[in-house]
Amino acid sequence: MTLTHSEMDLRIFSMEVGSWGNNCYVVVDPLRNTAAIIDAAADAAQILDAVAGLDVLYILTTHGHSDHWGALEEVSAALPNAIVAATPGDAGDLPVSPTLLLDDGDTLQIGTAPLRVIATPGHTPGSACYITGQHLFTGDTLFPGGPGHSRSPENLREEITSITTKLYVRPDETIVYPGHGAGTTIGESKADYAVFAAKSHPDDLYGDVLWLES
Repeated sequence: MTLTHSEMDLRIFSMEVGSWGNNCYVVVDPLRNTAAIIDAAADAAQILDAVAGLDVLYILTTHGHSDHWGALEEVSAALPNAIVAATPGDAGDLPVSPTLLLDDGDTLQIGTAPLRVIATPGHTPGSACYITGQHLFTGDTLFPGGPGHSRSPENLREEITSITTKLYVRPDETIVYPGHGAGTTIGESKADYAVFAAKSHPDDLYGDVLWLES
């Protein structure tokens, strides 16, 4: 587990888990020893070791694809007091029924740190991002270079709308923590998207789209 950010009232840890290189994040209020897990994707033992000694309040899932919840059943069973939460759109895809269904704009408290829910449909119907301060956890909605994989032109348009209207309104210095790979910032991503938006694209565009190459 890698400490990616630390300040007096917030620490963010990341770990790469599973064969798909998923990122699992742990958001911690060190003053109150409380935490949330974002995407218990795989390697339950590694995740549980990472949160040993912490009071885990929530286990959150960004969307319903199985590479993002592969360890959810084992992790939630080991942390019975933690609330399993997801959006209604993807809740039925999880191996554990969420004890809390999340709506756009809901705010969860991780000690003193507010973690806000942002509904971002497109990659899946119930995709969600989570933000606290300048730290934005995007799952497979937004990566460095472009959006997550889309399964139809309609899905891509919905995903781009989610990104441009709900994520790109954040300050440029907002740090993006994606579901796989390295992060970026909203400012860098917006600059890349401007190149994409300045071009014309076929109506049937979808799939793996890159802002600078599509």
